[in-house]
Amino acid sequence: MELHKDDPFTVIGLNTDSDPEAYAKQAADSDITWRNAWCSSPSGGIPGAYGVTGFPTVILVDADGVAVWQGHFFEGDESFQEALATALEGARQDA
Repeated sequence: MELHKDDPFTVIGLNTDSDPEAYAKQAADSDITWRNAWCSSPSGGIPGAYGVTGFPTVILVDADGVAVWQGHFFEGDESFQEALATALEGARQDA
């Protein structure tokens, strides 16, 4: 997240582990610094609303709240990088 620390950018993780307290400890031990929301079901709530079929899943939501990219692996994915650049440019213009 250091790369985008000065950008209008938010990362939210969704956790579907069966024990939210154990995950909170694991996240702290792993230096996970972004916000995380616990979902009681991997097929309901937010994962269900976005059609998540596997984990990890990344959903890029632009400044207007529109999901503009979704996938399981984003590092090195050119379509993700293009969607991120477009979303960040729009957010910077609105800031």
